[in-house]
Amino acid sequence: MLILLSALFSGSEAALFSLDPAARKKLRASGSTGLRADQLLDQPEQVLSAILFWNLLINMTYFAMAAIVGDRLDTATDTTSSITVLFTVVSLLIIIFFSEMLPKSLAVISPVKIATLVGVPLAFAFHVVRPILPLVTATNRLASRLIWPSFEPEQEISLGDIERAIELGTDDAALIRRERAALRGLVEISETRVTELMQPRARLWLTEEISSVDFQNSAHFSHLLVTNQSGDMVVAAVPVRALRPSQFDHLKDHLEPVVYVPWSAYVSQALEQLQLRNCSVAVIVNEFGELAGVLIKDEILRFIMVTRDDDEAECAWSLQEVTDGVFRAFGSASIRSVAKRLDLVVDEVGVTTLSGLIQRQNGRFPREGDRALLGDFQLLVLSEVEDGWIIEIRRREKDQGET
Repeated sequence: MLILLSALFSGSEAALFSLDPAARKKLRASGSTGLRADQLLDQPEQVLSAILFWNLLINMTYFAMAAIVGDRLDTATDTTSSITVLFTVVSLLIIIFFSEMLPKSLAVISPVKIATLVGVPLAFAFHVVRPILPLVTATNRLASRLIWPSFEPEQEISLGDIERAIELGTDDAALIRRERAALRGLVEISETRVTELMQPRARLWLTEEISSVDFQNSAHFSHLLVTNQSGDMVVAAVPVRALRPSQFDHLKDHLEPVVYVPWSAYVSQALEQLQLRNCSVAVIVNEFGELAGVLIKDEILRFIMVTRDDDEAECAWSLQEVTDGVFRAFGSASIRSVAKRLDLVVDEVGVTTLSGLIQRQNGRFPREGDRALLGDFQLLVLSEVEDGWIIEIRRREKDQGET
C-alpha cells in the first residue's frame, strides 16, 4: 500500500507539472476530474509542497517498516546476515523503481490521462494537509536559505536617484532634457530586441573580395562588410566612414572582427559583447544560423543619446497621414514606431517591419495588392519603390471581418 501511495504522489507530481497550455485545455475538457486537477495548478507552490509532504511521509514510513523487518530478520535464529542485507537492498530497489522511476515515466508519456485519474485523490490529500502547508513552506524556505542562501547584491543607486542628481546638478533646462533622454535610452536598450535596431540584410554593403569593391555609393554606408566565400555570413567589417582617403587602397589593414548575437537578444547584451571584444559591428543571426542583419555600435549610442522628441519626429516622418484614418508608410518602417503613433498594442514576435508582417501573414514576399492586419488597421501594398514598398494603413470598419 505504501508503494502504491508513493507511486501515486510521484506520478501526480510529474504529470501535473509537465502539462503545457494545450494539455491543460484538453484536461479541462475531460470532465469534472480533469477540471479538479486543473484547478490545483492555480496554486502550484502549495500543491507541490503538499505532494512532497505526503511523499516524504510515506517513504519515511516505508523505510521505518523495512528497518523493523530487517531487524527482526537479523535477530531470528534461523536466518543469516546475508538474508537481511538482501532484504534491505531489494526493499530499496523496489521503492526506487515502482514508486519513482516507473510512475514518473508513465506520467510524462501521458500526463493528461494520469492527471485526470489522480485529480480527485490528489485534491482530497491536498485539502487534508492544507492547514499545515504554511508551516511546511516556511520550513522549506528556512532550510533553503540556511543551506543555499543565494545572496544578491543590493543596487548601489537607483534610476530615481540619478534623475534627482541630474536635476540638482545643473539649472540648464536643455541639458536636463538631454541627460534624461540618455538615461531613458539606457533603460530602453535593456528592453529592446536587436531586431528593432538592426540594419536588415537587404540594406547592407556586402563583398567577398575587398580588392574589387566599388566605392561609388559608399557615402550611404558606415561599414563595408566582408562575407565568407559562399556569401551567406559576415566574417569581418571595415569602418569606411572613419578612414582617410589614402587608406582606401589598403582596406585589408583595417579589417575588424565582428561578434555574433541571436535575433532574440537585447540591445544591451549586444552592446556588452561589443564593448568586451572591442568591436563595432554585431552580426544578427536568426534561429537557423542565417544572417538577418547587423547592429552597429554607433547606432546603439545614437539610440541612447537621441532625445525622444527627435524619435517622435522620425516616427512622424515614417508614417504620413493622407486623410482621416488613412496613412502611408514605407515597408521598412518599424512596427514598434507605427504602433506607437497609432496607439496600438502589438504582440508580433520576430517581426520588426511592416513588410515582414505582410510576408508572415501571406506566407510569401509582399506583392502589389497584398493585405494584412495590424490591430484595428488593415495594411495594403500599393506600389514598389526603390527602397521597398509603399504601404497604405487604413482603419477597419466595425462591421468589417478579418478575412
